[in-house]
Amino acid sequence: MAAETVLLAAATATGVGIAKAFNRLVDKHVFQVVTTGDPTAVTILLEGSLDGTNFDIIGTHAFTAADIVNDGAIFFDVDSPCLHVRLNLTVLTAGTSPTITAIYEGMQTGDHQSGLHGVT
Repeated sequence: MAAETVLLAAATATGVGIAKAFNRLVDKHVFQVVTTGDPTAVTILLEGSLDGTNFDIIGTHAFTAADIVNDGAIFFDVDSPCLHVRLNLTVLTAGTSPTITAIYEGMQTGDHQSGLHGVT
């Protein structure tokens, strides 16, 4: 399995995290988000691109009350092929010095059948 990719590293303010580039189209995306500091609202956009410059939203994930109480969540987006991906933290409110960390894993259709689990 490929090493995890951190796209948001203890983010303390809204904004775009680092981008991950792939050597082939990736169409399945999963990211795990961990929160600290008890924020009251968190929304993260998954953005994809073909050229690495122009990103479009391919998924919007607003935390539920349960996600916040549990200090995190895992989100999935499928059928969204792209060559580059990034996360955009658009809402982070209240709490006591809240932070957001998100790790990402991508997969291309058919990888699970071939035994490939991570795409680099």
